[in-house]
Amino acid sequence: MISKPEYAYIAFDVFPSKKGAATHINHCLKALQNTFKTGLLICIGNDDMPVFQFDKERNLYVYRWKEKVLNFLERTQKFQANVSAFLQMPLCDTIKLIHFRDIWGGIPALNSNLNCKTVFEVNALSHIELPNRYPNISASVLQKTEKLEQYCIAKCDVIITPSQVTKQLIKTHFKAICSKINVIPNGVTYYPTTGLDSKKNTSQPYILYFGALQKWQGIKTLLKALKELDDLNTRLVICASVPKKRTETYQDFAVNIGVAHKIDWFYELEKQDLALKIKNAMLSVAPLTLCDRNIVQGCNPLKVLESMAYATPVIASNIPVVCELITDTKTGYLITPDRPELLGRKIRALLETPNQLKKIGLNGKKEIEKKYLWTYQEAKMTTIYKTLLPYD
Repeated sequence: MISKPEYAYIAFDVFPSKKGAATHINHCLKALQNTFKTGLLICIGNDDMPVFQFDKERNLYVYRWKEKVLNFLERTQKFQANVSAFLQMPLCDTIKLIHFRDIWGGIPALNSNLNCKTVFEVNALSHIELPNRYPNISASVLQKTEKLEQYCIAKCDVIITPSQVTKQLIKTHFKAICSKINVIPNGVTYYPTTGLDSKKNTSQPYILYFGALQKWQGIKTLLKALKELDDLNTRLVICASVPKKRTETYQDFAVNIGVAHKIDWFYELEKQDLALKIKNAMLSVAPLTLCDRNIVQGCNPLKVLESMAYATPVIASNIPVVCELITDTKTGYLITPDRPELLGRKIRALLETPNQLKKIGLNGKKEIEKKYLWTYQEAKMTTIYKTLLPYD
């Protein structure tokens, strides 16, 4: 007989998916599985996913909220109500710990009648993130959102966050107790690339961008920088973690500025296929912009860590969150943000020094193996869970 869940993980995200969020969810679940016997995942699902299932491999109940609600705020409210109702079910009465990844899961978790410990995973703060997605969002909505964040930060037992920049914001802006904030960076899992069809890779030399395409990622800066490389036999490969339709704005922009002929697009690649693209790139680019989302809130870009893991040298924006991961000219390269001409010229100069690029790539790989494997980060999370709730 399957036992009831001892922990719950709540995420206002689709799982599984190709997005970086899903990677992080997967490894948090692994850490929880290493601590408890049986768990519950509450998340969002798409049409192809079951509403309720038991994952035998993970020993995990999975409940997916699948209601289609177009308005974002209405969607979050309905998700919260649904989570609250689910946590009241008899299945959940043995839960000892709830790990939530956003305020939309945090509010019902903290207001539940369960006698359990709570972990708030702060990868981003909605009052800073939302204006990037919804430019016309009202100031009053952002203020209410910020109050919900304050509530979750104050009431949870432990906070984990992936960067020192984000920790500093939580500590100063929300007056959080420093001792309950734990910095656990993102990690890397190696995927085997031997034996994969080499035809899946681009035959010409290429530089690489991979991941999501939000405005703060600096895609337009990279596309403009490509104009500086027009005479080179070098392509830009973009591996988008989203469907083709959601890249059309950038594809049109590339056409308009005259660089579309230099770009090869790929969409929602499997992990192994993406690993092959990373491994065979001459260098990888992470042109993060100067904006509150990156500078004030902070982040921990997986694309930087995953590039380094495959010994692919990274050129990234010189901002604090990147400086936590890269030492300039030792484990990667830093460049002034939002300067496409400068970025293009820097890429050109680096491509002319292949031996130096190889050396930097290998240095980056050593840094990952020393500090940033997912197994290290999972162990840190497991320690937090066991400290919070000693488990026999």
